[in-house]
Amino acid sequence: MRRFKEFFYETFSPQEMETANRTSRARGAIGSRAITPQYVQSIADAQHTILDYGAGRDAVHAQTLRDSGLNVTAHEFGQNRNERHDADALERQYHLVYASNVLNTQSSPEMMARTLDQIRASVRPGGGFVGNYPVSPRKSALKPADVEALLRDRFKTVKRVGGTSSAPLWHAHD
Repeated sequence: MRRFKEFFYETFSPQEMETANRTSRARGAIGSRAITPQYVQSIADAQHTILDYGAGRDAVHAQTLRDSGLNVTAHEFGQNRNERHDADALERQYHLVYASNVLNTQSSPEMMARTLDQIRASVRPGGGFVGNYPVSPRKSALKPADVEALLRDRFKTVKRVGGTSSAPLWHAHD
């Protein structure tokens, strides 16, 4: 059986990674102002293992949640990955995986499906996923209902827990 890390690098093309990597930011609706980590903080506790999937170059959300006492591992790919990220993060499973300002950067329905497959594989039995789908910048033509359907293909329960109908925040679990 090949290691997940090998699968990961075969999953995304350099162009797909570059498109997603260009959206990384260190200012704006990140850190304590971002709805996804705010929601994660409201449902997680110090015993949970948490993965920040697509943490961004500076892993601001992961650090903000660590500062609040949570056990967060930062994952990133491509040119944005550095010493702030765990290169082996996808080889483990977590109580909770979150993706803040990540799903909207997937450049095609196929890339979205592969991303959600990686996220699902990272969620341990009984765990969950939290992710948002901001309006900007959306790199594919997928509508929120399309993304929610893809989440329902992978998780038994998917609820909108915040955001708006055009920019939802979901919590998915089995």
